[in-house]
This record gives sequence, structure tokens and C-alpha cells, in this order.
Amino acid sequence: MSKNFFDILIVGSGLSSLVFAEEFLKKKTKLHMISPQFNNKNENKKKSNVDYKTFPPQIKKDFNQIQDYFNYNKFIFDKKNCNLLGSLGFGGLSNYWGLQMDRDNDSDLNSFGKKTKEQIIRSFVEILNEKSLSGSFKDYSNNFEMDSFYEGLLSTNKSEKNLIIKKSLLALHDFKKKGGELRPRLIFKKIKSKLVIHNYFLEKIEKKGSLIKLYCINKKKNKIFLTKKLILAGGTLSTTKLIMDYLNIRHEVPIKHHPRLTSVYLGRNKISSKLNMTPGLFQIKNTKESFSGDIRPANEMIIDISLKIYSIMRPLRSVLMFFKNYIFFSNTLLGSKYSNLFIKKKKDFFAIYSKKKNTLKILKSKQSIILSYLKNKKIILPFYKNFFPGIGADYHYFGTITPGNSKLSVNNNCQLNANKSIYIIDGSVINFKKNLYPLGFVLANAKRIAKLFSK
Repeated sequence: MSKNFFDILIVGSGLSSLVFAEEFLKKKTKLHMISPQFNNKNENKKKSNVDYKTFPPQIKKDFNQIQDYFNYNKFIFDKKNCNLLGSLGFGGLSNYWGLQMDRDNDSDLNSFGKKTKEQIIRSFVEILNEKSLSGSFKDYSNNFEMDSFYEGLLSTNKSEKNLIIKKSLLALHDFKKKGGELRPRLIFKKIKSKLVIHNYFLEKIEKKGSLIKLYCINKKKNKIFLTKKLILAGGTLSTTKLIMDYLNIRHEVPIKHHPRLTSVYLGRNKISSKLNMTPGLFQIKNTKESFSGDIRPANEMIIDISLKIYSIMRPLRSVLMFFKNYIFFSNTLLGSKYSNLFIKKKKDFFAIYSKKKNTLKILKSKQSIILSYLKNKKIILPFYKNFFPGIGADYHYFGTITPGNSKLSVNNNCQLNANKSIYIIDGSVINFKKNLYPLGFVLANAKRIAKLFSK
């Protein structure tokens, strides 16, 4: 085994890692990153609106990379009881399906101190301004127009039977225009001259005196890195596994997530906006039961990705494109109190499993409320199709190593309480109870921690 020594190492190449790197490199000249196959050459060469090269492996059907992810992380999951796809590379799916973020619900940051919460929110607003994202948040506003039918529907924001309808979540701008630069490849392109990427999976970490020892692997090649400070941004699943192993935690750890049901509707009215990649045009939220449905129209990107996954429907592409402005989707998302995923170390691997079996029933009951609203408002025709990808296939994993005093916790600076040289900046450190679109605050927190290193 060969060894390398560094002052700072960051693990992961998703958006939290890249946002950290972008902020860190404003004042620093170099950053070393551990990330397997960041420059993956398996990409679709066909000219299209869809930037396939930036998609996670499950979208590209790069199942070898998915298998590598599970093998090297020593994950085994119960395929009968959960369908774990998740955010396996390049920042997961949230940013590609519209980068949706809740505009408010900053109460989810209350586990941090008041000052820290304010810092995260300020960093969030900085990201919105720097990337020119659409939507609104506190004193930030950069909205887009819809057609008059939907603008009128949202003009009152009145609550109906505990439902409240809100306009436009924060989301990406048009891919064809300036702005909307919160995409991994664009950030990477901007900072790649200052990044040194080591193509390895991080398999295990240990304490070695005042240093952190990292055991890494790539195929049959092993390598050891030593670092003074370690930044973990590899995603909740891999980060949790690494820390559980490091702290020798044998009991099961709950993985917080937002169970999801996707529905497809046929609209009575044409849906349009000025964005090529249209995010949720409006959000239907239940103020008591912690669930929501976001309404977004079909577009070339969503249709092409759907056909890439469901290839049997490819002959229908021209028909779908013709009617795309009358087709829209709703993701029914449940709050994290409905989480039912767990991770536990068993011998030399980590089992990921679910216990409850009524998730789909709960999702359907909540979706029926959204469906009734859409029908009563004459927004849709009485046709719909539900798609449940399985327990765990909802992509938002978080809340395993939050601020507190337990063994598995961090402080306000996201340093592991058991070792202040280990920082965690992915979704592991935030417990999203109300915010059903967690990416924004995860990135804001990563940016905040980067500022601590660049002083």
C-alpha cells in the first residue's frame, strides 16, 4: 500500500462537496478530493437538451457503477422490502429533476444554535443570488411567469381544508440561458484546475495519533491517505456507514427520508412557463399532516429521461412531445416522521432494511387528497397513473448524525463530537421534519463550513 499525507481531504463529488470546494477555493489554491470515477466517460453522445453526462448512474443505466457503490461500501439491502437507488453519484437526482427547495421551513435548522442557523440562511441566500435561481425566499425574489390560468389559481394562497397552495419552489433557471449554474459539471468545470481528484472509494477511516487514516480502494488497488482534517460529503448512506464503523456502533441507526409517490395526470389546460426545464409550478401542502404534492409539467428533459428508463415507450416519443404541455406530474412526499429505513452493521457488511409495510397505503391516501383538489378545481381530467418506486427509492436521505450530545452527533460547526478533525457536510447532519426538499439547506451548510476553512 502507498501512503499520502494532506492537510485537508474532502470525500465525495456531489453538490455539497462541490459547493464546499467552490467556496473554499475562492481563497485557497488547491483542494484534494477523493471520488470514484468522477470523470466517467460513459455518456450519451447524441445532441439533445438533456445533459446525460451529468446524470447519476441509475439514470444512465450504469449499473456496474451502482454495484461498485454497494460492494465497496459493503452495503446489503433487503430487496424484498426496500428498493434503494438513492443519490449514488454527482449529487443525486434532486438537481436534475428541477433542483426543488422549500422557500421557508427554516425551523428544521433549530437543532443548530441561533447564530449558526442565521449563518446557514445567509449562505442559502448567497447561493440563490450567485446562481440566479428562480422562486422566492425571505427577501430573495427571482420568479418566472406562468400562463394566466395557473397564476390566477395561486393569487390568493388561501388554505382549503388544511391545504395551502404556494407558487414556485426555488429551482433551476433555463438550461439554455445564463443562470441556473447549480449543476455539478458546471461547478466542476469552473474549479477543476484547482482540484486534485483521487479516483478511489473510501472504505474505512481510523484515528492515527492526531491524524485521520483513510483506507481507500479502486478495483484491486489499495491506497492509504493520512490527513489532518477530513471533510465527509459522500452522501448520508456512505457517511453514516463510515462513522458507525469508526465509532464501532453496533445498534441499528434510523435513516431519515421522505417516502415518495409519483403521479402522472392529463391537464384540462395547457401548462407553460418561460423555463425550458420547468420546476414545480406550484406546491400543494398540508399544514397539519406533513405531506405535499408539487405540480410540474412534462418537458423534453423529463420525457427523454423517462424513455431512457422505460425504453418500451420510445416509439411514443413524438406523441408525448406533442401533448407534453398537457401532461404534468405530482410527487406526493411524506414528512420524515414516516421514515422506515434503517442501517445496522452485521459482521463485515452493513444491512439496509425497512420494517413497516404500509408506506404505499399511506402515500395513496395522501395522494387521494391532492387528486380530489385537482379534480375539484378542474385542473385535470379524471385520469391518472401512480408510480411507486419502492421504499427507500425516494433519494432524500438525511438526519443520521445531527447536532447533539450523543455518540453519533456533531457540534454547530459540523465536527464529529468524537473527533473534531472530522467534518460532515452532507445531509447526515440535518433532520428535515417539515422541509420536503432538503438540498438547499444542505448546500448552504456546506458553503458555511467552507468559509470556516478559508478564513
